[in-house]
This record gives sequence, C-alpha cells and structure tokens, in this order.
Amino acid sequence: MDSLNSDPVKVALHADPIDVNTSLSSLAAAPISLDGILKKCGDLNRFQMIHYFFINLISMSAAVVGFYYVFGAAEPDHRCRLPSSVWPDDTQYYPINRTHEILINTYIPKMKDSTKWEKCVRYTIANPNGTLVSCPNGWVYDQSVFGYTFTEEANLVCSRESLKSWLATMMQCGGFALLLIGSLADRFGRKKTTATVTILLFIICIITQVIMQWVPMSIETKFGILLLNQFASGLSAATFSVIFILMLELTSSAHTSLAGNVTLISFTIGEAILTLFAYSVKDWQKLKWANTCFIGLILPYLYFMPESPLYLYAKRQYAQLEALLRRIATTNRRKEVDWYPVYQQFIRNQPLTLSHENEMTFLQKAQQILSHRPVIIRLAIAGLLGFISLLLYIKISFGLAVMKISPYLGILIGAIVEAAGYITGNVLISTKLGRKGSFVLTMTLTVICVILIPIVLKYSPDATVFIAQFGKFSISGAIAASWIFVPELFPTSIRSGANGFFIAFSRIGAIVAPIINTSVSAEYQPYTSYASAGLAVIVILLTFLLPETKDKPMDAVADYEINRSDV
Repeated sequence: MDSLNSDPVKVALHADPIDVNTSLSSLAAAPISLDGILKKCGDLNRFQMIHYFFINLISMSAAVVGFYYVFGAAEPDHRCRLPSSVWPDDTQYYPINRTHEILINTYIPKMKDSTKWEKCVRYTIANPNGTLVSCPNGWVYDQSVFGYTFTEEANLVCSRESLKSWLATMMQCGGFALLLIGSLADRFGRKKTTATVTILLFIICIITQVIMQWVPMSIETKFGILLLNQFASGLSAATFSVIFILMLELTSSAHTSLAGNVTLISFTIGEAILTLFAYSVKDWQKLKWANTCFIGLILPYLYFMPESPLYLYAKRQYAQLEALLRRIATTNRRKEVDWYPVYQQFIRNQPLTLSHENEMTFLQKAQQILSHRPVIIRLAIAGLLGFISLLLYIKISFGLAVMKISPYLGILIGAIVEAAGYITGNVLISTKLGRKGSFVLTMTLTVICVILIPIVLKYSPDATVFIAQFGKFSISGAIAASWIFVPELFPTSIRSGANGFFIAFSRIGAIVAPIINTSVSAEYQPYTSYASAGLAVIVILLTFLLPETKDKPMDAVADYEINRSDV
C-alpha cells in the first residue's frame, strides 16, 4: 500500500512535464484553495480509507482505556464475613449449603425492602437483637458478575468507598493535559504529538502494571501506583482530541462530517470491545493488560501516520505539503495533471515569507488570541457548550440506573444508542439545518427529556427508561454536531488547542454531574434537572451567535497570527 510505505518527509519532490498555462486556462476565474486541491487529489478514497481505519483504532483505544473504571473498579455485592469460629472458610457470597445459609441469616441482617444482606454491618453474636458492628472480619464479595475487581482486592467499600472515586478523578485529571497537548499539536503537528503521547501512555502503563503484578507491596502502595496508571490513561483523551482533528483535516469540507462521525462511532465500538474484554477475563489486572495490549497494537502504525495537509499549509512547509499531496493522489490513483498544475498556481498565490524565525511563540500566540474578541467569544461559547453537553449526558445516564439488567448488556445497549445518535447527528448536519440547526434541534429534544425524567419517574420507571434512552440518543446527536461544529470555527493554527479547550470543559461537566448527584438529596434531585435544562436553554441561545460552517473549507477560516513578515 503506497500510503503506508512512504514517508512524506522522505519523498523526493518531482513533477512530470506539464503545460501549466494550458492546464490552468480554465481555472483563471476560479479561486484556488487547499480544500479544492484535496478534492482533486481524492478527498475520500483509498488513502483516506486506509488511514481512517488505523487512526480509528486510536479512537477505540480511548474508549477502552476510558471505560476501564466501569468494570475494573466496579462495586460487586458484598456482605460481612462470618466469624472464623463459626465458619472458618467463608469466601462465597451466596450460601453453599443450608447450614451456611442459616448462619449468614443469623449474623447478617437483611436490607430494608430487599432480599440481600446488609453490606457493612453484622451482629456480634448469633442474635438478631444483638449489637451491630462494622465487619471486623472483612467482607465476602459476589464474583459472579464482575469477577475479581480492585474494589475487592483493596476493600474499597463501606468506610473506604470514597477512596474508589479517586480512580475516576485521576483519570479525568490526566485528561486535562489536552489543554497543553492540543496546543502542542498546533505547534509541532498532529502526527508528532499523537505518536509522542501514545508511546508515553504505553510505556507508563507497561511499567506500572509490571510493578503491580510482580513486585510485592502493600495494598496502599498498589493503590497509589494504580492512581498513577489512571492519570496516564487520561492522556488517551488528549490523543482522541488530536486524531479527531487529523481525521477532519485529511479530507475536504465535503466529507468532514462523515470523518468526524466515523471517529465518534469508533469510540462506541471501543466501548463494546472493552465490555467484551471485561466479560471474558473478569479480573481487574488482566483487563488492564488487555487494554494496554490494545494500545500496543497501534504503535507500529504511528510511523506511517500522515501529517495534516492543513497543518503543513498553515506552517508553510510547502515541500512536505507537496510530498503529502502527491502521496494522496498516487494512492488514490489520480494523475499528476489532475492536481499538480492547480497546486503550482496555488503556491504562486501565497505571500512570501522572509523568515521562519518570526513564528509566534506559544505565549505570543496566546496573547494574540486573547486580544481578539471574536475568538474569545467563540472559545467561551464552545467551552460552555461542551460543559453542558457532557453534564446532560451524565445526568441522563443516571436515569438509566433503574434498568435491572446485566451491566455488560447495559453498556452494549448504551453504545448502540450512542452510535445511533451520532449517525443521526451526522445526517442532520448534512441537511439544510447545518451545524447550528442540528445542534439546536437535538439539544432542545434533550432538554425536554431532562425535564420529563424526574416527573415521569414517580409514576412509571419503565417509561423513565424509554425517555432516558431517547435523551441519550438526542444528546449523542448534539455531541456529534458540536464535535464537528467547534473545530470548524477556528483556524488551523489554533484548531487543536481550541478543540482541547472545548473537550476540557466537557470533562468538567462530566465531573460536576456525579458530584451534584451524590451531594443533593433525592428530594431535591428534580430541581437539579430543571437547573441543568435551564443552562442548556442558555447554550442554545448562545449558539445563534456563532457562524454556520457547513460546506465552508477549513482552510478558509481567518488566521489570527500576525507576526509573519509576509510580503
């Protein structure tokens, strides 16, 4: 495959003899853009298909790593262990015989309105009227659903349950690195940044997992190392953000919505892959190894990954840009005459650059962006848009908690609903609704669902599940629209950093939602839903301030760098 066997930096620049004047005569009146040249090289053909397949493995790995917590640190049913003097080998959650059952029922009270035992207390003696104590002999766990979890190994239940939240928190904190990594991708390129972060993630995961697996240590030390592993795993969110931009920039404006949608759907496939891994191994360490091996499968491709043509153009690396365009055209079986004359005229139209030494530094670029009011407004709206979208996504997910089904089946159903929402969002943004109209429509439907869930829950849990699933469908459509819409609002020189800002605020929404859910009593939960819906309405109104980007080339967005010494 030509697209995988040649490095654009190493390809010698050459051109077949072409009568440029003749080839360009029909284009004299037509404006030339990089978007148009990509179409002539093939904007959705063999080259894109090959690389989209491999790049989306990175998208899948982000889901595989990101959803590990759901299974690896799941809380299985548990109860107090019986005194050793009563039952010396009490390791099975469910009774193994009639005598065992009688002793469990004698020492451990049942939950109110439940057939299950209390999780954190037992009687000191075989007397239902005796004193309750907090599991002095430890706990016994039900391994029939999740298998052997880290929650069981570290006993992160009852009084230690709050420690378990740190595993998810560290994962989210690691994800905030995309604020820096997104800017690095704008400065050093999508390929270099993705490769560096992915290799770093893989190395940290390997080292920490080897230590946890084979080095003797206390459970507190192992917990600390797992926290480091989770923090590193959060870097997968940064790589997902960068490759999402790369996917959009490898094609023309005619296919950006499709490219972005494929990436989002690949993420849901990653959720399904993780579910399959978790169901197969049912062991938290083996699941970690399976996830790391999946990341390892991606490493060889990083060498062959192409750079973004829009990035090369923004950085004025015209030699590498020409090599990449020739690589795309050759793989897509386009002739030199189909694109090269237009490219030559395109380069002639570019302003001359006297010196590359005047390229803006990170701080200079940040200062320039902060002084440009339209960019600040777009960043602020994009950040709020991301925050509310993920907050509502998590909020709606709580409405699905009443589903009494297998957690594995629940994840698969959720992935299917998400994928359907992403596909619907992709279809909508390709219609007359455009990016703005599609987001407004799907977010409005989500607001209606968020308002209805607490009202209907009082009367029909089944109806609540249906509304929650439809809400998840509509918010997925809104996310699909916003993830395409936001990158198209910004120029190539700051696109990855702006997208990182957008996703970072999305993660804040994902963190805030469960905090609100656990901090507010059930009596006042409906008010949190109404408040979230109110914020979503504000976001919908603010969206009307943004320009429509449908069918507009991404290289046509005004660039805000001014320190370029152009002639």
